[in-house]
Amino acid sequence: MRWFGKKTPQQDGGAGQRGYGGAIVADGDVINSSTYSVQGENVVALPPEAVRSAAETPAPTRAQVNLRAAYPHFTGREKELAALREALTAVPRRTGAPAVVLYGLGGVGKSTLAAQYAQTYRESYDLVWWIDAASPGSIEAALAELTTHLSSHWVSVTSSMTGHARAAHTAWALSWLQQHDGWLLVYDNVEDPSVLDRYVGSLVSGHHLVTSRRSGDWRALGTAIPLEVLPQHDAVDLLHSYLPDLTPTPTSRWEASQLARELGCLPLALNQAGAYIAESVITFATYRRRLDRRLDEQAQGDRNGPERTIARIWSLTLAAVTERNPLAAEFLYALAWLDPDGCPRELLDRLAPDELAAERALTVLNAFNMITLTEQEVRVHRLVQSVLRADAADAAADPLTPAQAPDPRGRREIERAVVEAVYPEGTDVPADTRQLALLARHTCALAGTDAVRNHSPQLTLLYGYTAVHLRDEGRLVQAFPLHKACSEQLERGFGKEHPLTLIGRNGLASAYEAVGKPGEARMILEALLVSSTRVRGAGHLTTLNIHGNLASAYQSLGMSQKAVSAYESAVATSREALGGTHIRTLTLQGDLAGLYNELGRHGEAINLYESLVRHAAAFPTQREHPVPLLEWNGARTRMNLAGAYESVGRYEEAIELYRAVHPELEQAYGSDHPDTLTCLANLGYTLESAGEFGEARNLYDDVLARRERILGELHPDTLMSRSNLANLCTATGDLDRGLELSELTLAQRTQVLGPDHPDTLVSRNNLASCYVAVGDLDRAMQMLEETVALHERLLGPEHPATLLSRNNLASCYFRRGDAGCAVPQFEAVLAVQEQLFGLGHPATMLSRQNLASACREAGDLERALDLITTVIKQRTEVLGPNHPDTLASLGSLARLHEARGELDRAIPLYQSVRAQLTEVVGPDHPTTEAIGDHLAAAVQARKDGVTSP
Repeated sequence: MRWFGKKTPQQDGGAGQRGYGGAIVADGDVINSSTYSVQGENVVALPPEAVRSAAETPAPTRAQVNLRAAYPHFTGREKELAALREALTAVPRRTGAPAVVLYGLGGVGKSTLAAQYAQTYRESYDLVWWIDAASPGSIEAALAELTTHLSSHWVSVTSSMTGHARAAHTAWALSWLQQHDGWLLVYDNVEDPSVLDRYVGSLVSGHHLVTSRRSGDWRALGTAIPLEVLPQHDAVDLLHSYLPDLTPTPTSRWEASQLARELGCLPLALNQAGAYIAESVITFATYRRRLDRRLDEQAQGDRNGPERTIARIWSLTLAAVTERNPLAAEFLYALAWLDPDGCPRELLDRLAPDELAAERALTVLNAFNMITLTEQEVRVHRLVQSVLRADAADAAADPLTPAQAPDPRGRREIERAVVEAVYPEGTDVPADTRQLALLARHTCALAGTDAVRNHSPQLTLLYGYTAVHLRDEGRLVQAFPLHKACSEQLERGFGKEHPLTLIGRNGLASAYEAVGKPGEARMILEALLVSSTRVRGAGHLTTLNIHGNLASAYQSLGMSQKAVSAYESAVATSREALGGTHIRTLTLQGDLAGLYNELGRHGEAINLYESLVRHAAAFPTQREHPVPLLEWNGARTRMNLAGAYESVGRYEEAIELYRAVHPELEQAYGSDHPDTLTCLANLGYTLESAGEFGEARNLYDDVLARRERILGELHPDTLMSRSNLANLCTATGDLDRGLELSELTLAQRTQVLGPDHPDTLVSRNNLASCYVAVGDLDRAMQMLEETVALHERLLGPEHPATLLSRNNLASCYFRRGDAGCAVPQFEAVLAVQEQLFGLGHPATMLSRQNLASACREAGDLERALDLITTVIKQRTEVLGPNHPDTLASLGSLARLHEARGELDRAIPLYQSVRAQLTEVVGPDHPTTEAIGDHLAAAVQARKDGVTSP
């Protein structure tokens, strides 16, 4: 859902779009289902000169460009180091090197081992780049930073690209990595494996080393190596390493072994204990006696788990830190509320009387091993952070008077520091955009733990503008907690119906739909529309935005009639309140046109689009409206109009429009821009529909190759292109290639998006269609039954995607010769579609034709004749007499005549349909060839004297 409207659905659709999946039909009458749009991540396509500069830029002279220093107390792990090296070098570079994943519980030393590997083998690489990969967007940020090290020229070229410079830097770094080998990327602390798909899939010339606390199935990415706690003898050696002047004795080793056992041999706990012992100049036995066990009894989790282990040593260490430097303890609590990876030191300086005091406090924390300190940043381990945060929250909790309970320790202080950094001259003055971007992940961390005890106008402003910044960069998932916290802050500060609260909650609803939760968006928006109408009026821009977003949520949920009603009402209200040429009125009309086309109301969609095209010429002059020029300069509107023309078989007009728009986009944005490629992909789809398979396949191959190069193997746009090519191969008889691509696309979408994602379900439908084409009906049936069950569970029994899957299942029954089972399935689907979509919707007509074919095979010829006659009439009215779908229905009528023994009626009709199809889509179109086969069989039957089926 976008603030100013959704892009009209296209068959390929560009970034983020998805469809319901291909339909299996009874008589070779293939109809491609409609698609709908969702907001995806921003993509920046590099111009050719940037790609060339990436290829020509050499690797740095020193491999360890941003490599973490080896840990001075690193002990043991020889076998693990050897296993890492063997796994990383098992596959030669340039042949698709996999990732090696080092996984284990928090505090077990994964990052330390990864850093040790990088230092040990740094001479084997031309480039080593360390990436803190725990939070959304952090990989992109690290790659953008790589560009600043490798190419100051490209950084200066893109410095003026407001909102896109970072994306351009990331794209350049990816291009460099694709065109060079001999590099190592270390992705530290990966929380979501799917964030790696784009990189591991497209960067195959170097090595990928991953650390993660997750222990799931990593086989899709490469080799997974578990990391356990240290063996006890290594744990003893690690403790002794903190006392270099102590010569190990049997007694000291025994005392160290008892302490190591007490700490579960967890490296993080051992390091913190060793640092404390060294600073306090005590023995292992003394430390063990002092170890406070009270937190061990209060902490949650397994008795020997890492949280309990850290909790046991935490109070003892914190007491020593506080005694040594009270400010150090305050720093530690402040760090508990931020993103743990890389807090700028200058942010903590704001909590200290002066820079020298801050430096002293950080030195104490570093000495006690509570933080990792660099020249610019401070890092704190997640386990330490979680224990500190829980302790601060518990101390602040007051069950008797929760409203008056104090803020958790360190919380308000660090909030104030972040606000002051972003708004150095006060919140009445615009934000420092550099600081806002630099601290965005820390603001997200604050938002994710915001209990909203009291309203903070400054914090609300920070959340809101950071959310806008992230959404502008396409980082929608990362922006979600900001929208949620901002909405809660506004409601707490101003009440549920204040204008600002309405805007905040509308933004939250939009965020819910953007991350794939339209149900939650609908619940918010329905109540919000009532409130906004009462408070601001139906024609206020805020109310209209809410109204349009609610219509979009209905559309995403498959509630088509509600969506139409909501859009039409919003358009009428906007026209009355703001005027027919206001940008909001026009964008709502564009959304409505897209929905009309999706529902088969093509004539209304075309009329509306044509009207918008006439208005589009004036849009570029309306600079006061916050709408990107690309959205309303006419090019995209004409593409959407072309898609509507294609839907009704006006192929020549659609092709002409696409061919006219493409050079405009290419000149304005470059040949590899996502919208330019979308235009080419949609042109290919229209050519396919028109029977121009050769040119369509060339375009599909071209777009797929470019998307693979620019976006990577696993980007959603790339997967869409691969799916389109797979379907074309299957339709044109290249079954081996179609099956290969279909299986690959399903596997990749399952890996990238998960098994329940709508795009993955589309691929399941498409692969099942491919199995039908190759005659493997048993596999197709099994897959379709599973897909129907998934659709019903995830989307409900009446969602269009569910109905299409059930239609495909019924068609598979038909193909297996079980017309008796197919008939009731088609009947059930048809009844729902007639109620939801009406008689003239393409899906309804498809189901009615399939039901006619099933009735024919079941021997109910009179009912079949009634059904197919109705379909021919409807398709003629809706699509025209020469549309391929209408002609295919006439071919089905000819088959019914043949089944009734009326060869003298069947043969002339076959001949007429084949001649018309040859003219419209060509002699090689699958439907033309199928009709030709039926004609030949009917002619042979008449020669043989056959008069009955």
